[in-house]
Amino acid sequence: MGDNILMKKLLVLSLFPLAVFAGTSMNSHETISQQIAEIKPARAGVSSRAVSRVKSPFIYLKTITKRGKKVTVVEEKRRIKFKPLKLESAINKNVKINGKWYKEGDRVREYTIINVSSGMAHLKSKKRELKLYLDSKNDKIQFKVN
Repeated sequence: MGDNILMKKLLVLSLFPLAVFAGTSMNSHETISQQIAEIKPARAGVSSRAVSRVKSPFIYLKTITKRGKKVTVVEEKRRIKFKPLKLESAINKNVKINGKWYKEGDRVREYTIINVSSGMAHLKSKKRELKLYLDSKNDKIQFKVN
């Protein structure tokens, strides 16, 4: 009789996890569908302007000599050297600067292209204005007059 009760207890205990699993599997489809619906809407990201304002986490060490001793100091900022802007072509309201095509209103680095005329592009930023001109001599362009 003791073995019979023990067998019933083992059977009930072994079937209990299956019952719990079966009960949750019915709700799991609904739960998963609800979770997917919650993550579907597009999330607002960080603008590129906000990213550019973030201070760099890197420090740059520089070794200098003071009074005959070598001292390591932290540089405040390391400037990125850009290739100078070069106007390669100007057609209608489109310009080719450093191998890439832009139109009026587009941004090139921190500058906005304000005006494009034949052989010239006028760029403006908050602090500066630039006028880029085509090189006067370009061997690649040839004109034939009949």
